[in-house]
Amino acid sequence: MEQIEIFNSIKEIELKPLQEFCLNEIRQAFTRSKKIIFQAATGMGKTVIAAKIMESALNLGKKVVFIVDRIVLAHQTSDVLLRYGIKHGVIQAQNERFNIHRNLQICSIQTIKRRGCPKADLIIIDEAHVLFEAHKKIIQENPEAYVLGLTATPYSKGLGKYFDFHIQPVTVKQLIDNKYLVPFEIYGPSIADLTKLKIRVGEFTEESVADVFDKADIVGDVVKTWQSLTPGKKTIVFGANIAHIKHLVKSFQEIGVSAVQINAYQSDEEREAALKSFTEGDTKILCSVEVATKGFDCPAVECCVLAVATRSMIKWTQTTGRALRTCQGKDKATILDFGGNAERLGFPDDYEFLGLDDGNIRQSKKQEAKEKLPKACPSCDFIKPVGVHICPACGFAPERVKNVEVADGELKKLQRKERAEYTIEEKQNFLAQLNQYAEDHRMKRHIKGFYGAAIYAYQDKFGCRPSGKINWNAKAPVSEEVNKYMTYRLIKYSKGKAKQKQQAAA
Repeated sequence: MEQIEIFNSIKEIELKPLQEFCLNEIRQAFTRSKKIIFQAATGMGKTVIAAKIMESALNLGKKVVFIVDRIVLAHQTSDVLLRYGIKHGVIQAQNERFNIHRNLQICSIQTIKRRGCPKADLIIIDEAHVLFEAHKKIIQENPEAYVLGLTATPYSKGLGKYFDFHIQPVTVKQLIDNKYLVPFEIYGPSIADLTKLKIRVGEFTEESVADVFDKADIVGDVVKTWQSLTPGKKTIVFGANIAHIKHLVKSFQEIGVSAVQINAYQSDEEREAALKSFTEGDTKILCSVEVATKGFDCPAVECCVLAVATRSMIKWTQTTGRALRTCQGKDKATILDFGGNAERLGFPDDYEFLGLDDGNIRQSKKQEAKEKLPKACPSCDFIKPVGVHICPACGFAPERVKNVEVADGELKKLQRKERAEYTIEEKQNFLAQLNQYAEDHRMKRHIKGFYGAAIYAYQDKFGCRPSGKINWNAKAPVSEEVNKYMTYRLIKYSKGKAKQKQQAAA
């Protein structure tokens, strides 16, 4: 009955202009490689774009597999396909949409791990930054298949071992400018002692984050700050662990604000009821640890609260992205960052991704954190950009005393750094001139054709290695600007060597 009702309201897949542009970029990428990563922000409509691709493949008689990383997302994706009348099966025990004879199959990676995966001409992997062994096995067992990875955050280590090509046709800033996403502002209240956080394998340990944030006074301050800055806003709150989010729910409820929590250990029915009360009911607060970081869509969310600290750009981008979807009556999103994440990692839409990590080449440190990061206004908690003295939000001008800002107040609003922007063409031209300079001066050439000296000079200039969109081997006539730049670098290098010799002799 459900499928019949849905098919009665079938509509054609109509892509928005930027989505159509992305689709064409994917088609072009597939002419260069069979295994590509398509990066697009939460809210861009990756599933709809994928549906258009799958529809085209099915029309050509191809077999397609769409893989999600959680069972609940298989049903959500199936709903999207049914809406557009795309026939498919869902590989899942006791699922009413199970039909192994369809050329398109939707399945979770957990199901594939147990049952295996049917052969396919096209494999689409949702949330491709999280690759399990089962994913890798599927790719290896289908060497002739086209593989499309969908993700907003392709920053995982080793992802380049399984995908050859990365595209990001549209940036988050462009999506905001074109009103596909709403603009956002970040407040960074300092309420916890972050010096007590411990690091394991590059991330803060769950235990230390819980110890710092799951305290009665800290939980109370989170609730008070929310009530002060974003009262009544539909909000997702991210906590350290299940005990922490339960304490947050209780604190919100104690001040008369409706709140629920979801976690991975709840039954499907419990979790579904909590989500429904939040997305369709009057519940204002949804508290989660990881469950709501990806694959959860509620455009009405206006506020995202991070009552946690992270060193992961993936987690920072995924969590804040929950509030950026557009919705009628919503003109902006507010992020309450209690973990100093913006000041540690930068703004989530200001991150320069250099290309897929293949496990061999170390990425630039700028990709993990910018040399200069936004700072919080000590008067109102608005995060200010580097170089901005007077706070745009409250007008406070801190005293310039040994770079220490002092003011009464508790909240700090964050704002991004204004910096010079270069087009991809300008970067390409600069590197081409560096290569020509290196060749003219008979500098050492790499076996792949590029010059190491040119790459290092480029990295010093732009703060990162050239991306995959840039031709590392191109050459162009050397301008006076590049001549002066390289002369400056050589003088600086020579002085550094001389200083090292003096220190060694002393």
